[in-house]
Amino acid sequence: MPSKNKQFRETITLGTSLLFCSAWIIYMMLKSPVPNDVGDGIMHYFISNASWENPELFLHHWGKPFFILLSSSFAQFGFYGMVVFNLLAFCFTVIIGFKLLRKYSVPIYLQILLPLVLLKAHDIANTILGGMTEPLFNLSLMAALFFLSEKKYFWFALVLSTMPFLRSEGQLPLLIGLMVLLFAKQFKYIPLLASTFLIYGIVGFFVYRDFFWYFTQSPYQMSNNIYGSGTWDHYLLSYKNYIGNPGLYLFILAIPSFFYMLWKKVIIDWRLWIFSYGVFFGILIAHSYFWATGQNGSLGLTRIATQGVPVFIIMNLIAIHNVPWSKNVVAKWLSYCFALGIAYALVTTKYYPKKIELLEAEIMKTADYLKNQNLRNRKVYYHAPLLAYEYGENPLKQNKKLIYYTFSNLDNDLRTILKPGDLIVRDSHFGPLEMLLPLSKIKDHPDLQIVKEYLCSEQIPDALNEKEGVIILEYKPNIKTFQGSDSVITIKADQEYSGLNAFFPKSNKALKLKLSIKTNNDGFALVYDHNNGASYTFTDLKASEQFNGSFVLHGDGKTKIYIWNPRKLNGKIKLEKIIIE
Repeated sequence: MPSKNKQFRETITLGTSLLFCSAWIIYMMLKSPVPNDVGDGIMHYFISNASWENPELFLHHWGKPFFILLSSSFAQFGFYGMVVFNLLAFCFTVIIGFKLLRKYSVPIYLQILLPLVLLKAHDIANTILGGMTEPLFNLSLMAALFFLSEKKYFWFALVLSTMPFLRSEGQLPLLIGLMVLLFAKQFKYIPLLASTFLIYGIVGFFVYRDFFWYFTQSPYQMSNNIYGSGTWDHYLLSYKNYIGNPGLYLFILAIPSFFYMLWKKVIIDWRLWIFSYGVFFGILIAHSYFWATGQNGSLGLTRIATQGVPVFIIMNLIAIHNVPWSKNVVAKWLSYCFALGIAYALVTTKYYPKKIELLEAEIMKTADYLKNQNLRNRKVYYHAPLLAYEYGENPLKQNKKLIYYTFSNLDNDLRTILKPGDLIVRDSHFGPLEMLLPLSKIKDHPDLQIVKEYLCSEQIPDALNEKEGVIILEYKPNIKTFQGSDSVITIKADQEYSGLNAFFPKSNKALKLKLSIKTNNDGFALVYDHNNGASYTFTDLKASEQFNGSFVLHGDGKTKIYIWNPRKLNGKIKLEKIIIE
């Protein structure tokens, strides 16, 4: 039993290590000119921030419902609030890790490495500073590992039940936890693994009328290959990003230590090894497969491999401690020098604070331009989250000017969604894929006029090899008007149907039609039919009364507009005005 003085010194040593890391995070947060993750990180902030105004966002699948629930109060204080939330998640992860290491008598000179090694991995630091979901996921993993070591299976199962609602990868620790409980014969706790799913399922039933919304509304589809594919060894070669050289060194040292433990029959609860190593390597293998085969919308992001790194490092430190050489005074001072070296590397790092990238600078210029425009009732359709962030607007709240949008059918969206004068901000990163606006769609488009361009000073290598930058387009529909006395149709009694499509221009694009007609007899009707009744309207025409209507002529050739003569009358229909947009 260590003396009180020794305990105090150890607490101060560990506290100094964690305080240094916390101060480093806060400093880098304050010095960064923009959020560290200007894409997903800003979107997570938007969702959590707007959830108090729109409670349905608490079930936002991509945003991760349980993460939204816990982070939403912090998000009300702005993006810094999200970083502080992640900083707290990191601190609690490390504190629980210290408790685990102390439980297995790991010396203080190895314990202090935990927060430093974690922070030295660029992706871990980036997920904290970027307001991402991974830090809370890692906190839950660490808590689950701690409860497993204490054989508190109730809390172990309860924590695991929340993990699919923190990250989609949370299904893996849930499965491994099920196996652990089965082998440990703790059958009575297995139903608890479904507890969070049941709660969210019931809530989803009342909101969506769908108990299984977690599966039916998943944004991740195995066939989704929008981002292409990569190589099988991508994550192995990118280890510096998610585990760093210090983390790799600890793993290399842990391998012979693990075999030494087997040789000497040093017993450490096998369930801890299965859980921690299973989660870390399982996520690594799964995403290597997704990226190599181009499935599940994988982008090859290395930050996803940070999930499981803290529990992985913990078990490596425990393994290293259980070999005789680690207790040598030389090992002790080498460990302290190693810690100081990591601290020095963090202070002198070139990766932080974040620097504004070329395209980000142009997006920020675009936001400044929009601030100086009198938009009035005009809307701005965009896809780069940084644009809305710099403009100072959360697109998920009410009465917004900026609309986060994907153009699934550009021409149809222009006719049915946008209004003349609305703007489209198309950037070269999100524009081609997520926004579905490759340059071929917008170049020389008759209804889109370029009003401003912000091009990067240098070409950034990318798969599309297009000039990087931002294009602001205004929707100015090309309007054609047809008017004249020759547009008259004579209806005979034996003609039940008389088509009008011959009077309209043919196009493979959707057109917006405004039609003014007048008849000299009652008994006729104007019928609009698209795709054999999929969209159908019927309007009685009154004699000598002008009818004005708006319709969409879809470019698939399945739209029919005709005069119906059910009473078999003679008469005339005059097309007084046809406006095509």
